Amino acid sequence: MIPGEREILPFFQPIVSLQTQKVIGYETLGRQKIGNEIRSLGPFFGDTSIQYETHLRIDRILREQAIQKLSGDSSGAWLFINLKPSWIYRMFRETKTLPTLQFVEKHGIDPSRIVIEITEEEFQGQLEELTQIIEVYRRRGCTIAIDDIGSGFSNYDRIATIQPKILKMDLKILKKSAVHKGYKALLKSFSILASQIGASLLVEGVETKQDLHNALEAGARYVQGFLFSPAEPHFITEDTFEEMLKKEIKLYTEQELKKYRSLYAVQDSLNELITAEAWIVSADDADALVQGLLTRVAENVERIYICREDGRQISSNFTRTDLGAWRVDAAYRGSNWIWRPYFIPNVLQMSVQGQGNLSAVYTDLDSSRLMQTYSCPINQHHYLFLDLFV
Repeated sequence: MIPGEREILPFFQPIVSLQTQKVIGYETLGRQKIGNEIRSLGPFFGDTSIQYETHLRIDRILREQAIQKLSGDSSGAWLFINLKPSWIYRMFRETKTLPTLQFVEKHGIDPSRIVIEITEEEFQGQLEELTQIIEVYRRRGCTIAIDDIGSGFSNYDRIATIQPKILKMDLKILKKSAVHKGYKALLKSFSILASQIGASLLVEGVETKQDLHNALEAGARYVQGFLFSPAEPHFITEDTFEEMLKKEIKLYTEQELKKYRSLYAVQDSLNELITAEAWIVSADDADALVQGLLTRVAENVERIYICREDGRQISSNFTRTDLGAWRVDAAYRGSNWIWRPYFIPNVLQMSVQGQGNLSAVYTDLDSSRLMQTYSCPINQHHYLFLDLFV
């Protein structure tokens, strides 16, 4: 059903900065008002039986209404406007105009308050031409974002070519996918991608405080979701969620500090156990050293082993079982881990600094669970490795 022009109106979902704990912007979303009932226009825009021109006409009305609403707001908040690549591409090729920029000028909006959010869509046009069109928005002062990274359409070619300043991903989509168990690892990988291209990560679909903690862990700068607010017809004060965020960030910080302190306490245990470099002269010596550590390590330590500086594992693998006991597997003696890209840099860093370090989060090859590895020097030639569940 095609909504009447008098029935449509923009709603606004707040976007919050974890850096400042303030509301820094809003995503504009279309709604239809029928009597006292408010309906999402998502099904309308998703209906492929409706002509392109009709979708575009309704969307354009919503965009101007949202921009007009922003003109009356003095907070400086950003307005995130969703645009399909095909819409931008087709409109500019046919008319050489970009209506959003015309609305911005008409209502006296500073273009730096506008975020052009390129939505997920299977785009059939020329990516180079699309990039040139998006560059028009950028030159006018708008910020460019790419929506729903990881959904399938927002591929790496598009990200690399468009060079957005914000990468946006939806936790709800990721958690519903076939890789639900590994969604935190994927979230972290997109954070790394964002940092490498000079963009900020915006995580939407944040519905619970655990989602918020996951976003913090992944390095999200901005968050959005029902934990804060659904889309509403009005703007809110920028400090609405400040107290809640300060409390949750404090709790997250305390949990992380506790985790890392327990890791670095292992170094003290080692100092008590090792009295001389010659203590490790054989695989049995290495196993005996690990055996002495088993009652001292944190509960999230899954695996312990010792390697030489050349990557060769000298000890057995000590792996915690589901019942909490430790299983000893001597078959790993002699394995060489030099092929892992982080091994040599880590060993050199430990050798120079004389202290341990913690790896980035990764997915374990055997268990497919998220892990980190804490490593520290035992002596000049041997290094202890502890694999920990995240």
